[in-house]
Amino acid sequence: LREKLDFLVRMQGELESIIFVKAIEVGITRLYADAVTAAYLSGKIERDEAIAELGAEKVEELDYALESIERDVAWGLRHE
Repeated sequence: LREKLDFLVRMQGELESIIFVKAIEVGITRLYADAVTAAYLSGKIERDEAIAELGAEKVEELDYALESIERDVAWGLRHE
C-alpha cells in the first residue's frame, strides 16, 4: 500500500492527505453503488430509486443480467 501511495504522490503531485481524501471518497462511492445494486436486485428498493442513484444504463444492464440468469435457471430446471 505504501508503494502505491508513494506512486500516487509522485505522479499526481498532491499531498498524501489529499490522496487519502480522494481514496475515501472513491471507496465510499463504490461501496454505496454496490449497496444500491444489491438492494435493487433483492427487491429492497424500487427501480426508479435505483435509476436515480445508478443511472438508467446501469439499471438496464442489471435487469438484462438478472433476466439472463432467470432464463438460464428456468432452462436448466426444464432439462434436468
